[in-house]
Amino acid sequence: MYDGLKHSCIEGNHIVNLFSFSKAYGMMGWRVGYIAFPSEVEGFAAQLLKVQDNIPICASIISQRLALHSMEVGSQWVTDQVKDLVKNRQLLVDALSPLGEGAVKGGEGAIYLWAKLPEKYTDDFAVVRWLANKHGVVIIPGSSSGCPGYVRISFGGLVENDCRLASERLKKGLEELVRDGMV
Repeated sequence: MYDGLKHSCIEGNHIVNLFSFSKAYGMMGWRVGYIAFPSEVEGFAAQLLKVQDNIPICASIISQRLALHSMEVGSQWVTDQVKDLVKNRQLLVDALSPLGEGAVKGGEGAIYLWAKLPEKYTDDFAVVRWLANKHGVVIIPGSSSGCPGYVRISFGGLVENDCRLASERLKKGLEELVRDGMV
């Protein structure tokens, strides 16, 4: 699908809409979406099936059930989830503060942040291993996504208490990294 965005295209005089549950229903990563199109257009469904590449692999049963549940409980559930994401984001922005002003990028409408490591730490894999082994917090090295010298910190799907604990560990680790290095 298209990462939670609604996409429309006009086919003849008809509008076709592609939707994902990612952002609209707080289901980032679950890969469930749908297509809305005018059913009165003869043969159009068959044409859509020719270009639809996810049907053979299908969304997992649990993803489908979560999508159904999210529609049944409605928008208040999504609103509550977004409030938790905002809290988690703020906890992590604070945890990343030892890296300095301007080090944190992203986070608007996303479930992760990017942070620039200090210049002397060019091996982001080494920093990630050190944080995991010494401080018990796991983040993603930027090199794995083509951004060496950065780290990616995900906060979606964490309950606030777990995010608070992880943020405290991360902040302690980054303070030590900046102050003493990877000792």
